[in-house]
This record gives sequence, C-alpha cells and structure tokens, in this order.
Amino acid sequence: MKLIHKFTLLYLLITLVVLIMGGVFSYHVIKKEVDKEQTRYLKRNIDFTMQELSRGIYPDSLFQNKMEVQTLDMSIPEIEFFVRDTLVWLNYLKRFEPQVKVSASRKIDDRHYYISTYGAIVDTQDITDAVVTSIGGIFLIMLIVTALVSVLISRKILKPFNRTLKAMRSFRLREKKPLSLMSTSTSEFKRLNLLLENMTEKMQDDYAALKEFSENASHELQTPLSIIMGKLELLMDSDISDEQARLIHSAQNAVDKLSKMGQSLTLLTKLGNREFESPGPIDFSTLLKECLFAFQELLEMKSLILEENIEDGVLISMHPVLANILLNNLMSNAIRHNNPKGVIRVRLNQDHLEIANTGEALSGPPEEMFERFRKNEPNSQSIGLGLSIVKQICSQNDLHICYEYRAGMHVLQISFKMLSNSA
Repeated sequence: MKLIHKFTLLYLLITLVVLIMGGVFSYHVIKKEVDKEQTRYLKRNIDFTMQELSRGIYPDSLFQNKMEVQTLDMSIPEIEFFVRDTLVWLNYLKRFEPQVKVSASRKIDDRHYYISTYGAIVDTQDITDAVVTSIGGIFLIMLIVTALVSVLISRKILKPFNRTLKAMRSFRLREKKPLSLMSTSTSEFKRLNLLLENMTEKMQDDYAALKEFSENASHELQTPLSIIMGKLELLMDSDISDEQARLIHSAQNAVDKLSKMGQSLTLLTKLGNREFESPGPIDFSTLLKECLFAFQELLEMKSLILEENIEDGVLISMHPVLANILLNNLMSNAIRHNNPKGVIRVRLNQDHLEIANTGEALSGPPEEMFERFRKNEPNSQSIGLGLSIVKQICSQNDLHICYEYRAGMHVLQISFKMLSNSA
C-alpha cells in the first residue's frame, strides 16, 4: 500500500472517530437546547395566565388546550415553577407520548391558583436521525475531498519522491555515473536526495576500490600459485622416493584447491556486484548438450551412467558465461558426490532443469548445502563453493532452485520462466 493511501486511511479513520464523538455531543446539546426552549415557552404561557388572573379575568375563560387552572386552599404555600416529564395519551396517535409539564401556583386576590401546562418533547429518534444524517453527509463530503486531495498530493507533492525512486531503481554501480535527482523545494526531500547522492557516491568509490583489490588479489595470487605448481611438477619428474612423491602430490592438490578457491571467491564477488547482465535469451538446450559432451570423458573414467532427456528449443534469459558456470558446477557436483558406477539423470523441459545423482543421504540439514564452504564430507576435495555459486546465479536471474533426496538420489531442480521461441 502506498504511503499516501496509508495517510488517507488513517486520516479518515480519525475523522470518523471524531465525527462519531461529535455526533454524540451534538445530540445531547441539541436535545438540551430544545427541551430548554420548550420549557421556557411553557413558563411564558404560565406567566401570561397569571397576569390575566391578576387583571381579574375569570379562570374559566382562561382554559385552553394543554392549560389547566385549579384553585387551591390558601393555607397551602405557593409552589414554585417546576418541570417534570410525563406521558400524555394522544387520541390521533392512539398511544402515550412523552411530554414536558411545567407547573406553578400563585396567590392572587385572596385566591390560590395552581396552573400547569404541557408540551410535546422532540422525539429522540428524530434528533438521532438528524444528527446521523448530517454527520454522514459531512463524512461523505470529506471522503470525496480527501480522495481528490490525495490524488493531487500523490501527483504534485510526491512527484520528486517518485522520481527519486525511479532514479534509484535505474542506478548501477558499475556505470560510474553520479546519481542525478530532481530538485525540490520540500526540505525533507532535499535532505533525502542529498543523503542518497552522498551515499551512492561513496558506494561507487568503495565498489571501484573493492573491484580493483579483488582483481589485483586474484591476479597476484595466481602468479605464485602457478610458480609453486610448476616447481612441484619439476620435483615430480626428478629422482624421488615414493614418500616424497606422495607428499608432492598432496601439495599439488592443495595448491590446485587454493587456486580454484581464489577464482570462485572472485566470481562470487562479481556476482554480488551484479557485473553480469543478461544480453538476451540463450538456447539453454544447446548449452546443456555441449556441457554434457565436455564431461563425457570424465563420466566414462568414473564409470558413471548418464541418462538424459533434453527438450529442444528451451530459451532462458541469462548471461552465457553464468549459464556455463551454472551447468558446470551442477555437473561437477553430481560427479564428485556420486557412488562408484552410479547414475546421473539430466532432464530439461520448458519449466525446469533437473539434475539427479545417486549417493548417500546428507549428514546435515539440506538448506545448509547452499552456504559457502559447506561440505557433506569434511575430507572431501571440494572447496565448498560450487553450490553457493549456483544459488547466487539463480537468485540474480529470478530462478528458483530446490533440493530433495528421493529414491536414493540427490535431486537439484531449477525452475525458470521461459521465453517463447519468437522472443
């Protein structure tokens, strides 16, 4: 949900609560004022009747609808004005209705008169309906006005913010272009843009330094490793004992492992920096067949049976280099962790790629196998980075990789969105 929509909903919720509270308050105020005016009107009628009695008007001539005049004993003290609620039967409605009754007594010319009158009380339901209608109308008007204002704010006031988001989405570290943001008069957006510009400038500097360091480190590391490997090969060709040959062979394996680890870490760094952009769709079917052909001799050497079912014309959007690395790592993993005379099953269709190999069940949680330097067998010659690289490649290309162990086989499946052959 957009920020402006959240503000709008919160504002309308607060407005609704305030209007409900205001409606309750208005109901009581209106009822009180109406009752007060009705009582005042009835008191004026009683005062007028008393004035007429003081002028000597005979009481019987003052009788009128809702007005009563009675004569009391002179010994009874005067009754001050008092108001009370009562129920009066109304013939035309055929029911009792609530009424307000005002009464008082006065001694006039040696006579004691008791005067009372009553009038209808405004129905509380009528007041409630009036208040609800007015509050509902106000809320509807505010709803419409708020919606229009929200659209205006979203298009006008938040325009620099939306432009900033668009610029950040298109920003690329490796392009070495400074981030250019839209100027704005809003102080909060100014501070945000300044922070982003400074932050991206520092990111570009850090990225350039890190890239230079990783490239130099990889290059400088490979040189002494190559020298060491060459010296060890010379030693292997010289007159040495079996024990010395075994030690030299062990050193060669360690150097080779160190060289592969350096290359893999450099690749992971490049993947993390997103240096591989997809140039367009590639023929994944052809690429997979070429990969299997390259591993044919190694499969025969290890007496592994390859079962393949590859559908032609499978296209995916991925950089060719990453696709080769992905397939090579998956096949290397299937060969390295297979049983003697085991089976490798490769299936490719328009929905997914599945590579399965025979082998013993994992000793640890399956989700850990994609972590760096995680190996199922501690003494394995693997550097523990192959599946981590596979996972990183899948994440950057919106591919989903999952693992399961079924029927004595390790199954790695990569699901992807296909492109049509006309793409």
